[in-house]
Amino acid sequence: MSKPTPSISTLYTKLVTDIKSKLGILVVLVKFVINALSAVLAAQLKLIYLYMVDIQNNQFADTADTAANGGTLERLGAMYLNRLPFDATDGIYDATVTGVNGSFIPKGSTFLSNAGSNAPGNLYTNDADYYLPGTTGTLPIRSVLAGADYLLDITDTLTPTAPILGVDNVVTISAITQTPTNAEDTEVYRAAVLNAMRLQPQGGSKTDYREWATDANGVRLVYPYVKNGEAGTVQVYVEAVTASSTDGHGTPSAGLLTDVEDVIEMNPDTTIPTNKRGRRPIQANLEVLPVNPTPVDITISGLQVDSAAIRNSISTNVEAYLYTVRPYISGADLPREKNDILSSVRLQSVITDTIGTANTFLSFAMAVNGVTVNSYTFSLANIPYLRNVTYN
Repeated sequence: MSKPTPSISTLYTKLVTDIKSKLGILVVLVKFVINALSAVLAAQLKLIYLYMVDIQNNQFADTADTAANGGTLERLGAMYLNRLPFDATDGIYDATVTGVNGSFIPKGSTFLSNAGSNAPGNLYTNDADYYLPGTTGTLPIRSVLAGADYLLDITDTLTPTAPILGVDNVVTISAITQTPTNAEDTEVYRAAVLNAMRLQPQGGSKTDYREWATDANGVRLVYPYVKNGEAGTVQVYVEAVTASSTDGHGTPSAGLLTDVEDVIEMNPDTTIPTNKRGRRPIQANLEVLPVNPTPVDITISGLQVDSAAIRNSISTNVEAYLYTVRPYISGADLPREKNDILSSVRLQSVITDTIGTANTFLSFAMAVNGVTVNSYTFSLANIPYLRNVTYN
């Protein structure tokens, strides 16, 4: 535990006391001078203390600030994780275009995703001139901006923002070439750096699969297991960060599963010689699968002081706690951080901490996947999410 940083008031009082004691000054006028001097010095000393705390914090990945805030987190990541945080990526798609044979679509044409699309109202563009090869063609387009908000689904439609001679007014997404992703969250990057620091490569152990998977943008965590009944098959369940998940509960997209499989097969760092980039052990078959978000429902009866703000706080804090409850991977997770059991008692304490001691409720019930239980252990692909909070 670090030593507490003294307040300006504490520093000021100590300076005044020490100076008067050392000089034995009692004259009132001189006291005013000492008080003013002490106030100035106290503020400067406070800055020095803060600088020292900042320097100390930035020696360690768990407390380091980002480079944008003058910290060393990315520097530590480059040393231990061998990469910087992932930037947001564009969505790249193939769009089916119909019209008159030979019609010309100039580079930089823009298309607006229509209502009913997965990402309505966003702009997309083509990076090269295109001539329709027949009455139908496939036009490569990308999102104008990066991020998961630009994810389109197959069959989504777009409309040119300006008429294109000889081309029908609607184009349809036929393939997803690159799934758009958000920039890597700072805390996800921090966790990956910490794992790289404490988990040593072991030739295909559980820790290796977890560390390899962090090279795919959008991964929060993976859960590797040996497949039941097939000792030569490794099953890797992938949890996406919330913003990059398809349902907001951690389910990864098909593109992310492919990315995870790719980085497990081979190190994406192209500066390394090809013969040193291989990862997956030759004797291991690989199955990369999505996690299975499991709904948790809560019923609270007789809440004494009830309001929309209180209900929102309860939901927010319960969701935050459930985000920490995850399957325990022996050999990859630290035993002291084991948190795979969701108990009714623990959830009640989260709610009690939220509403405060001045508020109470009469009864509480928890259901996992529709079944009322007092405790539930999450394992394999199962991770919890809050579905409903019911108040009676």
